[in-house]
Amino acid sequence: CKETMRHLLFYIDDVFRDMGVRYIVTDGALLGSYKYGTMLDWDADVDLHIHSDDFDRLESEVQHRVRADGHYLRKHVNNVSWLLQANDHNYLLIELNKRQEHWDPDRVWKLPINGRLFPAMENAHLNISTWYGVSYLRHRLRHVPEWEEEHRPMFCSTPYHYNCVDESQVPSGKDCRHMGIC
Repeated sequence: CKETMRHLLFYIDDVFRDMGVRYIVTDGALLGSYKYGTMLDWDADVDLHIHSDDFDRLESEVQHRVRADGHYLRKHVNNVSWLLQANDHNYLLIELNKRQEHWDPDRVWKLPINGRLFPAMENAHLNISTWYGVSYLRHRLRHVPEWEEEHRPMFCSTPYHYNCVDESQVPSGKDCRHMGIC
């Protein structure tokens, strides 16, 4: 699964470089890059933010290239983003989004994911802390707002969450804080 996602990410990066389509990594892929230099094991997709000036090229140019290369690119049901898949039966995907967030394509940072550098918006750590909270470098499944932190913490060993980074070290249902991991 992760090998397919890595292949798709590297593939679309090559295509975008070739065609001059500007993009940045976002969401879980960006978080994984900051925390581990790789994709998160539990992330179900890879999100890329396509520059608004290039987004329409996905339909007019990129989809033809992708099809010719033997992959599958389709519009998301929300009709606002595109999904890159290895084929029409494989639902591991790269989500190609157009968002309202502005970023300057001349001022991107390069961050590592699985041994390759990918573009990210300048000061991406500020966006990560907005999306995931200032404690985004801790081993947690999601950001818990400060007002909720005391009553409902979601640390890596929260019961019934089996996709944790630390699952081999902290069995589900055990408190990673008491085990000295988190």
